[in-house]
Amino acid sequence: MKNHPAPFSIEDPRRLWARHRLALFGGILSLCFSVAIAGTLMNLTYFADASDEFSNAVFLVGGGTACVAFGVAQSIILHGYSQWVWLQVGVFMTYVLLVLPTVIYSPDRVLFTLAVLSPLIGLLCLNSKRQREMRHKMVELRHKREAIIATLKQQGRRKWW
Repeated sequence: MKNHPAPFSIEDPRRLWARHRLALFGGILSLCFSVAIAGTLMNLTYFADASDEFSNAVFLVGGGTACVAFGVAQSIILHGYSQWVWLQVGVFMTYVLLVLPTVIYSPDRVLFTLAVLSPLIGLLCLNSKRQREMRHKMVELRHKREAIIATLKQQGRRKWW
């Protein structure tokens, strides 16, 4: 079953995901950079006097929470619920708002610039034409699935759903 679509798919999702691969993974890659760079910057500024165990725990909990929230939102968006993009926007805005106050500590300019730019690039990826097109297409596929399920329910043949 190398290049054959799934037997019960409405449309081959591999073609759709191949077209929107950059839109899918651009935000995820930007989130990885945001977590890493913002964690480093906050470790050098906010948690400079804290113990290593505490700063590592904060980084692990904060980064893990952000990654889980972003991943859940991404999977729900891929199932056709486009309003979950606001959770992804919230994750990126949280990182912007966590990084901006570090300017009072006079951090390294390159690190500060990268820490501000990486979530902004993620927001740009979420607002790109390809990403909006992908979300619209996923909503259309969800409506098609719901229509097929409703038709099968009316016919009384909804045993395998």
